[in-house]
Amino acid sequence: MEETTPVSSMIRQNGPIKIAAWRLMMEKYQDFMTRFEHEFRTRHGLSANQFDVLINASTSAQVRQRDLLRSLVMSRSALSRLLGKLEGRGLVTQAADPEDHRGVLVALTEAGQKLCAEAAESNGEIIISAFSGLTDAEAEEIFELVSKICPVG
Repeated sequence: MEETTPVSSMIRQNGPIKIAAWRLMMEKYQDFMTRFEHEFRTRHGLSANQFDVLINASTSAQVRQRDLLRSLVMSRSALSRLLGKLEGRGLVTQAADPEDHRGVLVALTEAGQKLCAEAAESNGEIIISAFSGLTDAEAEEIFELVSKICPVG
């Protein structure tokens, strides 16, 4: 079976290079997400979104659900469902915010902290492996170049 030519390569030949570069970043992002989804499910029984919630919730002892939502790319209802599943697995707790009774505080349980640390290690392995063909200087250059991209006005 023949591999299809990535859209970024076709755009690079026929269109503006900046659009081709953006498309290539999107294709690489999708490759990473596919790998994360597979590895997190296989190794840890987590979806990539569940890992994202755990890693973002691990930054403090408790985090307000609304603050957690700002760090994630999902709707409030999707986050609520995801937190319900994680709570059902004993990985997080949810409690009313004593300072704002409309709010919810989320915290990782001990099991959640352990699983988050294990999955974070897998996350690092995937990224380091993907970047293994680059020197540190090349990775620094990519960081600097991508930092110059400004999608907002």
